[in-house]
Amino acid sequence: MNSAGAAGSLRARLAARTRGLGPSPIGEAFRTAGDPGVIPLAAGSPAPEALPTAAVTRIAAELARTHPHALQYGDTSGLPELRELLAARHRHGTGRPTATGQVVITHGAQQGLDLICQALVDPGDTVVVDRPAYTGALQVLRLYRADVAAVPIAGDPGLERLTVLVRRRPVKAVHLVPDFANPSGRTLTSGQRAALAALAERYGFLIIEDNPYGELYFTPPAPRPPLSALSGRVITLGSFSKVLFPAARLGHLTAPSELATVFHTLKQAADLGNSALLQHLVLALLREPGLLRGQTARARAVYRERRDLLMDALRVFDGALRWEPPGGGFFLWARLPEHLDARALLAEALTEKVSFVPGTAFYPSAPDHSALRLSYSYAPLDSLREAAGRLHRAYLRLAGRTPC
Repeated sequence: MNSAGAAGSLRARLAARTRGLGPSPIGEAFRTAGDPGVIPLAAGSPAPEALPTAAVTRIAAELARTHPHALQYGDTSGLPELRELLAARHRHGTGRPTATGQVVITHGAQQGLDLICQALVDPGDTVVVDRPAYTGALQVLRLYRADVAAVPIAGDPGLERLTVLVRRRPVKAVHLVPDFANPSGRTLTSGQRAALAALAERYGFLIIEDNPYGELYFTPPAPRPPLSALSGRVITLGSFSKVLFPAARLGHLTAPSELATVFHTLKQAADLGNSALLQHLVLALLREPGLLRGQTARARAVYRERRDLLMDALRVFDGALRWEPPGGGFFLWARLPEHLDARALLAEALTEKVSFVPGTAFYPSAPDHSALRLSYSYAPLDSLREAAGRLHRAYLRLAGRTPC
């Protein structure tokens, strides 16, 4: 008998929190996006033409020449100048005093969410998510063995349901994407934001405001004020991936001071800090006069054109596929007739060389099997109409053999 057999299964040595973990549906979607010939309506990545490639190339060359110290280790919590810039933006956007020490630079907003759960969530704690919810949030909440309750916060009567829930049992936190949510594309109204903030103040839960898409609105004016402007019980997550470039893997977490000290410690224990070089690069991009404004305006135009083209192409369904036009962001949330399952449609769609994410990935329980998320952000612009045609052919095959 070998030593592994004598000692028992290696999987028996895994921590209890890993039980029940499975592959990410979004990870699977990214893998199909790389398959030859597949049009990737699954991938929520930025459009190649929206990336600031020329500016990154130029500034990276300058940094190598003028900032050799950027090749060294950096501050665990992030480059101080970058954190101060982000604190200033937070002060401007919320009207609340925000110190540099309240900001932590993270490996994407996803690590920020992981740090929050490490700090706040004990097994069995109730955490509320939107319905449907960002699947990355569901993954990390499962890892920390939270009791996840899904409430359609931006829907009707979502806030009434949330009110009933917080009256019945303690809620540790509410996580949501308030602007152009992934996957639903919905945005909280001003009234919904005020009501949610008031509930947090009354019942003592924290709000995790995860807002990577807020600047990608298609019709002025910009979305409503952030939740962090309405309550002191808000932790804000942000990302440079959607407007600048995702390869930087830079996000940021802004929290009330009494919580921020814990996040600094957890960040140090996690990885000792992000790349100093990439932080200097992002800081230079943010400081260059007019660059961020122009980059954001270009990104809005790119994604609006893509959204409009895909919605026009989907008219081929003649009403069989229903959706609400998103006002910004990367995603169109659609529904098939109720008797059809989007997972079965995906199997047909992959034979047509087009991918998407079935809606079941975005629910902790009782999923909507007829829902699907279509991303217009990444696939080549001139392929979106063809993608809709392929999806329609797959739908016709599925509908033809599925009884109502």
